[in-house]
Amino acid sequence: MQRTRAELEAMSHEDLVNRVLELQDMLREGLAVRESLHAVLNKILNAKQEEVARFAELPAAGLGNQELELKRAWEAARHALSNPLGLAH
Repeated sequence: MQRTRAELEAMSHEDLVNRVLELQDMLREGLAVRESLHAVLNKILNAKQEEVARFAELPAAGLGNQELELKRAWEAARHALSNPLGLAH
């Protein structure tokens, strides 16, 4: 839950410490999920490496809608693995 600055300033020291510990647990869980998803995506890309490579080499201009979607999906998956901070970076 998001708290405003005023709400945080009104909290006791003990409540703030408990909140920080709770946030650390949430972050740890989120990082574990990201690591698991990263491993699964890597397995998929390895299993489909020929298809991924084929679509990577195809020019987007000559592709139909479905092929273009596949090309973009494989590109996004490869980018996600090479950039664990996400697609926005």
